[in-house]
Amino acid sequence: MNSNNLLVVFARTPISGCVKTRLAKSIGNQAALWIYQKLLNKTSETILSEQYHTAFFFDSKLKNQSPIQNKPRYIQTQKGETLGQRMENAILWGFDKSYKKVIIIGSDLWDIKMNLIENAFTQLEHNDFVIGPSLDGGYYLLGQKRHFTSLFENICWGSSVVFDQTVNKISDKKVFLLEPKNDIDTFEDLKKEKELYNLYKNTL
Repeated sequence: MNSNNLLVVFARTPISGCVKTRLAKSIGNQAALWIYQKLLNKTSETILSEQYHTAFFFDSKLKNQSPIQNKPRYIQTQKGETLGQRMENAILWGFDKSYKKVIIIGSDLWDIKMNLIENAFTQLEHNDFVIGPSLDGGYYLLGQKRHFTSLFENICWGSSVVFDQTVNKISDKKVFLLEPKNDIDTFEDLKKEKELYNLYKNTL
């Protein structure tokens, strides 16, 4: 186990009507919750590794048992008013625990693989940042070796310019870009992931 590496997973507490709201407009709250739980389980199942520690940060305090099947090293509650503040606080939490490399991912990626995460940690050996751009203009992964002031400030979260705005802030740093991938936020996104889409259709 490399105790210098921390993977942070940002997730929503799976509650009907509170997750995948854009997707829910097309398929309803209960189906959107089902999709989200599948994504959450896929993430937790995939990221188990002896190469790093894991921390799940949920957007609200868990009242019952953990909604993920595999137990991470830490389960925390996100803190902050904006998404940027919550992400920054989670990364600072990792550095405060003396981790040397901190990577943060979401829980919206069906095409998540172990080697994707391990490659991201490897790339941080020789780069200041590693970023995985998503097809909608955001990013699904961000890794860094030290806190960078203002990285999460003045970003139009939820828009198609998140990736561009972020990269512009670190244009003078060494940045490694992973391959673009499809975050699932809408019904069109869902249809691009044939395996998950077929699982969904089989429940109808």
